Amino acid sequence: MSDLVPADRIEAIVGAARHATDHIGRAVSYEATVYILHSQECRDSGVDLRECPYSLALDLGIDLSAWVEDAPVRLAIVDDLLMPEVRDASAH
Repeated sequence: MSDLVPADRIEAIVGAARHATDHIGRAVSYEATVYILHSQECRDSGVDLRECPYSLALDLGIDLSAWVEDAPVRLAIVDDLLMPEVRDASAH
């Protein structure tokens, strides 16, 4: 199961500002960890963030070859796995 990171730290770790509807993530190579910055909409929903579909997809693992490590990316769920979207999250 995914672990929760304090809200006051996650934006700095991911390297992006929280988006209204997009989930943004970052694969941190030196920690071998993927962090998810949940959207404001997701946070406001009241759902335990560990039960968010993006967190559940992360629990299934990732295909590291699809990720650019150490850079923020918008997230998508493809075939039940957490994947980066093609567009660049820092442009937001």
